[in-house]
Amino acid sequence: MNRGISLLTMAILISALLAPCVSNAQQKTQAENWCAEAEVSLTNKGGDTVSCGAVAKRCILMNNYWCQKHGSSPWRGTAGKDGRDGNRDVDGHAVFESVEWSARAIAIDLRAKYRRGLISAVQIGAAHSPWCDTLGSKAIVNGNGRTCKDGRAVLPTDFNGPYCEQPKSTPLSKANCLTGCNCPPRIAEVLVSGLLIDINADLKLFDLAGEPLPNLALIIRNLAIQEQGVYVKQSVIEAGISRLAQ
Repeated sequence: MNRGISLLTMAILISALLAPCVSNAQQKTQAENWCAEAEVSLTNKGGDTVSCGAVAKRCILMNNYWCQKHGSSPWRGTAGKDGRDGNRDVDGHAVFESVEWSARAIAIDLRAKYRRGLISAVQIGAAHSPWCDTLGSKAIVNGNGRTCKDGRAVLPTDFNGPYCEQPKSTPLSKANCLTGCNCPPRIAEVLVSGLLIDINADLKLFDLAGEPLPNLALIIRNLAIQEQGVYVKQSVIEAGISRLAQ
C-alpha cells in the first residue's frame, strides 16, 4: 500500500514538473490575426488583394514583415499572453499585434542606422546582408570564403582566399561582388526602386531632427519586397511611421 502511494505521488510530481515544459513547447508563436492582417495589408505586384495562404511565410505569420528581432528592449506592440511586450519565436523574432507595429519597428531600426551614418542604400543593404557573409552562411561558397567574425562557419586554416569582404574601392557596385558572397549593391538596387537616387547617395530618410522624410515609406516598402517578396500597402507603412513617437 505504501509503495503504491509512493509511486502515485512520484507520478504526480513528475507530471507537475513536466507540465510547464509541455505548455511552453505548445505555445503558439504566430499572431492569431495574421491572416486578416495579411489580407488588408498586402497586395500582389499589380496592386490586387492577395489571399493569406499565398503569403504564409514564417515572418508573415508573426505580422513581422521585416523579420525584426527583439533587441535589449522588446518592441512595442508585441504583447504576449501575460500582457507584456516581448512575444517572440525561438530565434528572437518579434510577434507583432499588427503590421503597423512591425512597420514602426523597421522605421525605428532605419533611423538608428541612419544616425550611425548608414545613409546610403548600399550601406543599409550591407547591414542586412554583410559583405563578409556567403550565401547560406557557409564557410566557402563557389570558392570564396566567409570572413564574418561571429564564430559561425569558420574558414579552415589553410584557406588562402579569395574572401567575402567589403572592397576598399568606391563607389561600390555589383562589379565588386563575388559569386557566392552577399552582394549589398544588388539589394541596394531594389531599395532605391522608384527613387531617382544612386545606390551610394544619401537616401534622405530623416531630417536633422530625426523626423521622417517622404523617402522613408518607399524604402520600407522596398525592403519588404527584398526581404520577404511581399508588397505592403503604403497606407499601412505610413500608419506605422506615424507611431514613431509612441
